[in-house]
Amino acid sequence: MGACAGKILKLDSPTLSPGRWAQFINITAMTPRSLFIIILKIIGIFLVKDILTTIPQLLYIIPQLNDSEMLSENILLFIITFFTLFLYSFLAHFLIFKTELIITKFKLDSGFEQKEFVLSIHRSTILSISLIVLGGFILIEEIPMFCRQLYLFFQEKRMTYGQTRPSTVFIIISGVKILTGLLLIGNQRRIVNFIEFKRKS
Repeated sequence: MGACAGKILKLDSPTLSPGRWAQFINITAMTPRSLFIIILKIIGIFLVKDILTTIPQLLYIIPQLNDSEMLSENILLFIITFFTLFLYSFLAHFLIFKTELIITKFKLDSGFEQKEFVLSIHRSTILSISLIVLGGFILIEEIPMFCRQLYLFFQEKRMTYGQTRPSTVFIIISGVKILTGLLLIGNQRRIVNFIEFKRKS
């Protein structure tokens, strides 16, 4: 028992200096600016989901512009959807790749009494977790939708005895979203490395 107790490493152990101890327990000093960088990038990553949702809507509207009876309504809907997509893309780009500029412009890191605080997790790890959560959220939302669209496709085909050709647009769109979710989860490390590379360049 005494031999086991002797192997326990104490906080005030003379064998580890304060710097070595911080390295041992993987503690990182973080500033308010660093925290805001993480928060803004996470918001930008989650805006990607809205972009992926808006793109199929835009692609669905484009063929409807050939309908002369509802041309004005479809043009208005196209303009609104296109503007929404542009806005989401603009915000996501700035939040992910121009984070430092936003913090400097709006002085988000000013007015804090505490200049540094301790966080035992790296920024890239938080971004990786965010990408995994986003990809999982897309899969949870889209897999049931894909199954539903597939069921409706075969139901319509069965009810018309194969005489009609049901649209596969929504099946393809849902499938693309599922693929995107899988790619986000499977390639989250590459995406984070790209984001970090753009930040440093």
